[in-house]
Amino acid sequence: MTSLTQLATVDVMPPSEAYDFEYFRARVDAELLLGSIAIRVFRIPLLAVPAGRTRRGGWFGVDNLAIALAVRDVLAPVGGFPDLRITWRGAPHNSYAVEWGERPPARWSDDDERLAFYGLTRPAPSRSHAPSSAVSGCSPAAP
Repeated sequence: MTSLTQLATVDVMPPSEAYDFEYFRARVDAELLLGSIAIRVFRIPLLAVPAGRTRRGGWFGVDNLAIALAVRDVLAPVGGFPDLRITWRGAPHNSYAVEWGERPPARWSDDDERLAFYGLTRPAPSRSHAPSSAVSGCSPAAP
């Protein structure tokens, strides 16, 4: 009989090969980045950053239970990923998440609280010449 985890294949890669490595490198403690791993599901490797130091918890989102189980199995023997659990997220779209570390609050009071929980900082402002709409906050991508 074939188990669900045998149906899902995930690959472990060096952290620097993760699609979102630069995002985390600009925002997370450098020592935590050293303990992270890239996990490739299908074609795109994404970073799993361990909990510890300034980071109280983390998560890795996936689309189905078989992949969630496979990601959990990959993280289980790696240090820095305590209390691994699979949760269901209904927003922004229906998906599973493999979570580790402390459980996040049901609601965030603001974005700063969320960033602090995950040990993230805002990147230093770029000195590039951004269009005036992006600087003023009129851009659809502005936070």
